[in-house]
Amino acid sequence: MNMATLKNKIVEVHAAARVIVQRYGHRKKFAKHMVAFAIKQIENLTDERLAEFLGREPIGKILGYKHKPNPSTFSKARKRSDPKMFEELYNWLLQNLFKGRQLRLIAQDSTDIPAYSQKDKDARYGHKTPSKKEQIARKEIKKEYVFGYKLHLIGDAESEIPIVTEVAPANKHDKKFFHELYDRIRRGFAINHEAKFLADSAYDSTDIYSELHYSNIKPVIATNGRGFYKSKKPKDPEYGKRWAIERIFSRLKERFGLARNRFVGIEKIIIFVHSCLIAYLIRYAMWPFLS
Repeated sequence: MNMATLKNKIVEVHAAARVIVQRYGHRKKFAKHMVAFAIKQIENLTDERLAEFLGREPIGKILGYKHKPNPSTFSKARKRSDPKMFEELYNWLLQNLFKGRQLRLIAQDSTDIPAYSQKDKDARYGHKTPSKKEQIARKEIKKEYVFGYKLHLIGDAESEIPIVTEVAPANKHDKKFFHELYDRIRRGFAINHEAKFLADSAYDSTDIYSELHYSNIKPVIATNGRGFYKSKKPKDPEYGKRWAIERIFSRLKERFGLARNRFVGIEKIIIFVHSCLIAYLIRYAMWPFLS
């Protein structure tokens, strides 16, 4: 990313982080570490290279790093951080982005985050979600399993921006997170009167249909074959836009390092995931308050 553009966006993120850290008992200067973690994901750096970056680039001085930081500073900051700070920062930035906008097409899915260590006590074995490329390449989809976590996400299928998220052990079924995530969308965002919910057959459930109909949102969900027949895609012409969420996952994994998890324990995983999400917004969202 262009350094001038990155600098302008970082200033706004840093200002929001300075407000949030104080709510969790930290001094304002702790905010620089939160922003540094997002920069790490944008630039695909290790902690050692992040320290060099902040010591070399003007952005480091802007954040308040007077000298090149010791790489151990970042691991210490993670230990002291409450994961909710990162969730709150992401939501703060998101609310500014969607102010005055309505959601018309929303899509839900999940992606796996492999555990870094088999000794991770919070990780679990769960069904591995095949990527779009894997689904197209394979004639027969066989069940695969992953030891780790899943990122459950509802995204705006038109802007391809993640809206609400949840990180959980991989053994939790996708549809269990619909109600919580959808409730957060309903309470926090304006929804268009012609809105549609796009999802694959994992969300083909009576209670999901009922809740969507109650909110006057059209369900565009693939029909689950229940083990006897192949799942059927809806005839709605906009169902194909469901793949927007696959592109979101692809960017998070390939460009922001979500597939390269090096942390153990769900609290550090949540910090890592939201650092990737904040990096995603910095890279792709043209926020109104930056204009």
